[in-house]
Amino acid sequence: MLAEVKNVRQIPEEGLRRWFMDNDMDLILWYDSDENKMIGFQISYDKRSVQRTVTWKSSDEGRTGSTLTCDGPYNKKRIVRLLEQKGGELDEEILQFILLQLKVQDQ
Repeated sequence: MLAEVKNVRQIPEEGLRRWFMDNDMDLILWYDSDENKMIGFQISYDKRSVQRTVTWKSSDEGRTGSTLTCDGPYNKKRIVRLLEQKGGELDEEILQFILLQLKVQDQ
């Protein structure tokens, strides 16, 4: 189950950062410091084998679109299944936002 890491180091230029992790997966969320709006996330999964990372960032803080980048081929169905199984301390709103962004990027 993903559990939130407390006292995560904050880098001012990146916005507010939250980090959730377990043995197989890390999820980092970035928020606009002023509006408390999610402006990015990074999912690293299969950490004990061939780790893959998927990163989503809103462009211009969400006003002009967004980009999804991967460090190689990724298995969206696996990511969705892992997030649903390991959601742990994630709010349903966060989970649904991430799933929506993964879906939108396929279109």
